Amino acid sequence: MRIIFLLFFIKLLVWGADYVGKIKSMRGDVFVVRNFKTIEVSRGYKLLSKDIVITAARSKAKLKFKDGTLISVGKNSIFEIENYMFDKTKNSKAKFRVKYGFFSAVTGKIGKIAPKSFTLKTKTATIGVRGTAFKGSVTKQGEEVECIKGTITVSARGKTFIVNAGEKLKITKEMFDPDLDIIGEISSINGTVFLINQGKTFLATNGYKIRPKDKIVTSYNSLTNIQLIDQSNITVFHNSGIFLDFQNGHELIKVLKGFVKIKGKDKFNIFKQGESIQIDNGKF
Repeated sequence: MRIIFLLFFIKLLVWGADYVGKIKSMRGDVFVVRNFKTIEVSRGYKLLSKDIVITAARSKAKLKFKDGTLISVGKNSIFEIENYMFDKTKNSKAKFRVKYGFFSAVTGKIGKIAPKSFTLKTKTATIGVRGTAFKGSVTKQGEEVECIKGTITVSARGKTFIVNAGEKLKITKEMFDPDLDIIGEISSINGTVFLINQGKTFLATNGYKIRPKDKIVTSYNSLTNIQLIDQSNITVFHNSGIFLDFQNGHELIKVLKGFVKIKGKDKFNIFKQGESIQIDNGKF
């Protein structure tokens, strides 16, 4: 009994009763915003829920939490501990937010005993875990996440994308906004490409947002590449055409004439006139 009490007392001394984690290692200038005050910190600094960790240029920090979760915060980054509580039960929770910059995470015990209560938010979506390691970025160039081990989910507005180990996902508002109702966009054009929308024919341009029931048709010696919202890529070869739509929440591609190449998350294939392809989260 004395040994158990002594171990508990030592743990309190190391972590503190209210502290949720600490700065395990760091390089350069690292700051913590707490109660509207900015504090320049050093290795070993103890962290609380609601703390915001900020790194300067050429700086980084590794945070270790009570359950063993490790969060690396890259240069020029802003990372917030929104809500953290670890009591070794399913009531434990870890809610983080990356406001800007670069991050990586290796989940600890909370990711195993209460995976639904471990989330990391970006500006656009919420990343959930299934016992995993992942990394990503939130910058002016956009948002991206990569799963290193296990599986992660990327969710917003009732829609969820699953990202497995070795896969990357660019996160955009178009992926989740039902009002925009966009399937993808034309990423490149070589030659003359036509768009048929509501019975009217237009000359297609780079960056055009493709909507349900659009048709894309290439002329002789022309081709175009289309990036779908789930990051699948379609190449429409010369003298070819496709029809794009949503069906049961998935992208539906019909080859009207000629040939197309579709590249998903784990494979690519060539499809010919008359074939229909349903794409579900980058897989077909």
